[in-house]
Amino acid sequence: MKFKVLKTEAGERVDLFLALRLKKYSRTKIQQAIKSGMVRVDGKSINSSYKLRHRNTITIDDKFFLDSNKLAKPKAEKIDFDIIYEDKNLLVINKPAGMVVHPAAGHKTGTLVNAILNYNKKISAAVHDKSDQLSLMRPGIIHRLDKDTSGILIVAKNKKSLILLSRQLQNKRIKKKYFALVFGWPPESGQIESYLTRDKKNRKKITEVGDSFGKKAISIYKSEKYFAATDGKNRVTLLEIEITTGRTHQIRVQMKGIGFPILGDQTYYSKESRQLSKKLGVKRQMLHAERIKFQLPKSNKFIELSAPLANDFQKIIKHLNEI
Repeated sequence: MKFKVLKTEAGERVDLFLALRLKKYSRTKIQQAIKSGMVRVDGKSINSSYKLRHRNTITIDDKFFLDSNKLAKPKAEKIDFDIIYEDKNLLVINKPAGMVVHPAAGHKTGTLVNAILNYNKKISAAVHDKSDQLSLMRPGIIHRLDKDTSGILIVAKNKKSLILLSRQLQNKRIKKKYFALVFGWPPESGQIESYLTRDKKNRKKITEVGDSFGKKAISIYKSEKYFAATDGKNRVTLLEIEITTGRTHQIRVQMKGIGFPILGDQTYYSKESRQLSKKLGVKRQMLHAERIKFQLPKSNKFIELSAPLANDFQKIIKHLNEI
């Protein structure tokens, strides 16, 4: 389906424009379609807040209009995973590096979602919108970790818990801390505040921009240990990082931005960090979601849980000389 923007319609947000013209569909579903790339303006991906211009052509992928009864659903697969905590409403998992959280283009199987559906098939009902393909592909998922980031992750077992936990995340009441091995010696502590958006040339990458063009991202770090690499020339630091916002690739982009890229990162790196990563045999970004604190949906009691460092992360630390 296509829409041509009239002169009188210029300046409208694209999501509001479509919500008024596609009244059968919720604004949330429209925004999810925009985020997934099913909506394009003049052939280009945009975000929901994009302001339309006179004569813009809006194209909507036919997949958006599929009958919800015909939408694809992820299949259960027997895949082992590590459970840190479980009750009637949720699971807390230690996701291994290399595992994708939910099915998407290029990763239809072998994901955490496929594993949890085999563990408990009722989790398939823990979705925000049963008529939306994106929701169906992410049952129980409250938040995500990059494929090559290890660590702690919450999964809701039912829709009520999904809504309550998602609301905590949206209101910044879920506290998350990470460990990262970075190239160089940053100050003992610091706060990074920047604005992030998708790179126009490469939609898989995130870039830092001015405050008018991106979403605010805040990370607070503390240097836990300083190391010298075995060659005696390079410096490495183990950081504890708390994020108060949960933007895509946030920590990875911001650490590269202040000159201390994460070891092993194949996307956000410096020449020096890449060379050292190769010397140390680092195969993936050394980033681990170590700790999480949140309220249990039923009792509202706070719970704090941690996930032990992955073996490959510990192995790299053993090869460094603490200062």
